[in-house]
Amino acid sequence: MMTETTPTLRLWFMDWFGWMLDHNSLKDALGRTPFQEGRFPGLSASIPLPFQLPCRPTLEKRISMPRTFPEMELREIAPNRVVFFIPQSGTYLRSSPTGPNSIDLWAPEAKEWETFFPMTVEMLRGLSLILKPNTVKLQDDAGHDLPAPTLQQGFMLQFGDRHLPLFLNTTALIQIGQIMPGATAKVALTWEDDAPPAYFNVSRETPSNHQ
Repeated sequence: MMTETTPTLRLWFMDWFGWMLDHNSLKDALGRTPFQEGRFPGLSASIPLPFQLPCRPTLEKRISMPRTFPEMELREIAPNRVVFFIPQSGTYLRSSPTGPNSIDLWAPEAKEWETFFPMTVEMLRGLSLILKPNTVKLQDDAGHDLPAPTLQQGFMLQFGDRHLPLFLNTTALIQIGQIMPGATAKVALTWEDDAPPAYFNVSRETPSNHQ
């Protein structure tokens, strides 16, 4: 007899500093690793659909290990930004900028270090393409290329002197992740909360074949 499974959404989480929430398999504990193009962190969350906050995520390790995580509640703190609340202690998950093991569960309130940006597999793919050198070119309608971006704290991509908030551009990340090599698509980028989007031609380079 077949049993119906509840549909779920898989999410990964970027911290305030551009690192990813991860699983430290040596300690079987929560950790953090720098964002790396094309790499999936060893920790993700399974979220019941339809995705509504607050909700109880199921944290899942890519390498199965026995230690259980405390029960957490995922709460929205701002559009496309969340915090992990620990009901048992009344505290929050916190990611500090001091190294790979600097994750704790004891923040008394939710501020910047407690804030995370949830990302789907499509968003991870799009951000990876943007940050991988010589892979994606962004050009405005006047034909000017944006400089190569860097990932900054506060969930920002910096293009020269311009800052693009990732949390305002989740759809754009997904669209960029879907562009095939050699193809170009018109993508709307939102630079500021109260500003209309600006359209850019996004081209994905064709990989060169080295003999």
